[in-house]
Amino acid sequence: MNFLRQIRLLLWKNWILRKRQKLRLLVELVWPLSLFLALVWLRKANPLYRQHECHFPNKAMPSAGTLPWLHGIFCNLNNPCFRSPTPGESPGVVSNYNNSILARVYKDAQELLLEAPEIRDLGRVWEELIIMTQFMETMRTNPERIAGRGIRILDILKDGETLTSFLLEDARLPDVVVFQLINAQVRPEQFAYGVPNLTLKDIACSQMLLDRFIIFSSRRGLISVHKAMCALSQESLQRVEDALYANVDFFKLFQLLPTVLDRNSPGVDLRSWGRVLSNVSQAAQKLAKKSSVQDLFKALQPFVQDGRTESLGHWVSSMSDLFCGYPEGGGSRVLSFNWYEDNNYKAFLGIDSTKKSSYLYDNTTTPFCNALIQNLESNPLTKIAWSAVKPLLMGKILFAPDSPSVRQILKNANSTFEELERLRLLTKAWEEVGPQLWYFFQNSLQMNMIRDSLKHPTVRDFLNRQMGAEGLTAEHIINFLHNGSPGTREKGMVDFDWRNIFSVVDQALRLLSQYLECLMLDKFEGYHDETQLTHQALHLLEENKFWAGVVFPDIEPIASSLPPHVKYKIRMDIDAVEKTNKIKDRYWDPGPRADPVDDLRYIWGGFAYLQDMIEHGIIKTQTNTEVPIGIYLQQMPYPCFVDDVFMITLNRSFPIFMVLAWIYSVSMTVKSIVLEKEMRLKEAMKNRGITNGVIWCTWFLDSFVMMAVSTFLLTALIMSLLSQVAFGFGTEYLSRYEEQGLGLQWGNIRTSPLEGDEYSFLFSIKMMLFDAFLYGILSWYLDNVFPGDYGLPQPWYFPLQESYWFGSRNPKAEKTATIDVNTFCEPEPTGLIPGVCVQNLVKIFANRPKPAVDGMNITFYEGQITAFLGHNGAGKTTTMSGLLVSLFPCFSATLVARLTQHQACSRQGNATPRQREDTLVWLKL
Repeated sequence: MNFLRQIRLLLWKNWILRKRQKLRLLVELVWPLSLFLALVWLRKANPLYRQHECHFPNKAMPSAGTLPWLHGIFCNLNNPCFRSPTPGESPGVVSNYNNSILARVYKDAQELLLEAPEIRDLGRVWEELIIMTQFMETMRTNPERIAGRGIRILDILKDGETLTSFLLEDARLPDVVVFQLINAQVRPEQFAYGVPNLTLKDIACSQMLLDRFIIFSSRRGLISVHKAMCALSQESLQRVEDALYANVDFFKLFQLLPTVLDRNSPGVDLRSWGRVLSNVSQAAQKLAKKSSVQDLFKALQPFVQDGRTESLGHWVSSMSDLFCGYPEGGGSRVLSFNWYEDNNYKAFLGIDSTKKSSYLYDNTTTPFCNALIQNLESNPLTKIAWSAVKPLLMGKILFAPDSPSVRQILKNANSTFEELERLRLLTKAWEEVGPQLWYFFQNSLQMNMIRDSLKHPTVRDFLNRQMGAEGLTAEHIINFLHNGSPGTREKGMVDFDWRNIFSVVDQALRLLSQYLECLMLDKFEGYHDETQLTHQALHLLEENKFWAGVVFPDIEPIASSLPPHVKYKIRMDIDAVEKTNKIKDRYWDPGPRADPVDDLRYIWGGFAYLQDMIEHGIIKTQTNTEVPIGIYLQQMPYPCFVDDVFMITLNRSFPIFMVLAWIYSVSMTVKSIVLEKEMRLKEAMKNRGITNGVIWCTWFLDSFVMMAVSTFLLTALIMSLLSQVAFGFGTEYLSRYEEQGLGLQWGNIRTSPLEGDEYSFLFSIKMMLFDAFLYGILSWYLDNVFPGDYGLPQPWYFPLQESYWFGSRNPKAEKTATIDVNTFCEPEPTGLIPGVCVQNLVKIFANRPKPAVDGMNITFYEGQITAFLGHNGAGKTTTMSGLLVSLFPCFSATLVARLTQHQACSRQGNATPRQREDTLVWLKL
């Protein structure tokens, strides 16, 4: 009961001190709460991320074809995750992009255009156009080949023509003249450069011009027609010209024109052209109403609008809709939170102190590419992406040895880059073909003739009859083929023609050509051995132009044939592939390995692409046959899961949060304990009968109560006086279980959330309990051996002393008189109960040879008040302060009485705590 009474008194004393220090009390209660309120706010600001089931599109390798490979690289750049199985997961299906806009447009166009029977006649129309073009080119460049040949006027007149009756009745020309004129032949070479700027009067009145344009059967016919026609007035001749144009059948004319050059030529059937164009226009009208075409126009709108800039995200989204057509809004992105485990954060952030920050001009490429690369490297965001793809686009693939057999393998493996090289040559050829194509549509004789023919009333009326029902007219065709200024268009026509399409195509092809110039397509570079290869690779790495090195160790440098079993190794930059020092993540987190930056390095780093090319090159070289089957990589699907970014981050910092929450309380407790010693309060309390265990138990209860109050406010009881290491592990494992969506339960308290780990939360609790016991033992031992300046130290072996645990051997009263009886002092009284016995007490201060207290013997009895009398310097204060209050531990070793419970002597045994307390109080007074 006395023990509990002492604890209550000390707790009351500490409470009084805290009441006087209101700010400290407030901070001790509010500081842990504020930290955890901040965590609660972060929890609310970062809710749980519930990820649906993930299905990933397959990745085409180069062996699948250049177009599927490039298509897959673009569409799988962020490795999207889909809720439903992708088409590529189905047996026998490899394409995932049938839902793209371009794929749907192609499918609809194939159904409406390519499968229509009239579309097949487009080939014949193209052949006839070539025949007509060759005929026009011959008239212009080699007119002598058709000299003397012509087309009879009667053969190009309409069925039921009225020209003959008009000449006989209205123009009143003789029958012989009309006969000669109708059966005459027109020379087509005279119209090779268009209709001459001559009137019919000029031609009729000039025998030379008449003979130049018309071939008569005889000289007499020429003369008779010349005389008869020249005699007519200008008005009559104009009426004759109008009647001629009104009766000319242009369909017959184009049918017969090619026969002038080749009598076996089928000619040009404009009626068939009209039917084909009509059917094509109908199909085009239906195609334009398809949702795929509407989506195409919507996706292309940002690219054709002038004066409007779209964001990069919108541009990428439009391109994704065009080429990929992923459902569900393009698929979600699954991020990886284990990138820090590879110690590759510098490479991830594009930080490399060994590389120069300034851009060095690259003389191996064009100025356009240098400006583009400099722009990419100047932006921190694009610099990260560019540093990752630069080795693939501009890097070299080194190989060794440089033998004929190895070159044959790489020649077969280089088919992908050869196709890209051909594409680059085609875009370069456009620089020559483009201007020629522009001239053909703008100024060529053939196109001018077509424009003139379409403008003829007969042809225009025919086309309008054929295509008017579909809303397409001859005026639309004429407007599309327009080659003049906008002001010369027919009224009501839109300002859009073939030149707009040509401009878009020209810009696209020229831009593609510029970008293709930035690619290094001559990838492979041979070396004698691996040593030379490594030296060159290190040089290329400085410029980030090293894709990989391929070494064939079993092939000699002069070998011309391959061994049956070809071995090779691929050497790459360590930052471009997975680390080989681990086979799985150190900490398991829910979610698939789907992050393209970190988890798919073997693909996007180029290792898998190069391996596919080398493997197919070896197969083709060994078998001497093409391998038609390409390879697609399919990532396994992943079930739905809950991802908590907050817990992933917190499990690394939660231990420090727990320490910070009560670090103020712990520091203030330590400060109070130290201050208690400095103020001599601890020894004073011990002199009043309060034991060392009571003092430490009181501090523990005081600290525990304050932390329990703050912990209660946090709705969790945490013992923060235990080991930081065990505490840190325990809180981290608690966070791990929360991160995995399981939570810490009685069923998993004995197991670890990490595979192959024997540590558990229960083991953490056991370790903390052991630490608490160990720290308690250390505190008890050190407090006794090293009590400070104002305590009495125990010997280091005091736990082995029987007197420490059981007190004096003789519980009875000890003799209080000294061994050497002093006859000058009165004898000790009898019948009294001694409280404290002191024998032969000595105290000598430093640098003072005379003792301050020398051989003092005294006994203090219960029920008496003892007083020290003496002159100044007699040793009264030294005796009281040093001995009774125990402030000076360096007294003589003959000190046999100390103010401890087990050494206070009494004739009836050790005094009771209450008696000693009273005695000590009297002594203090």
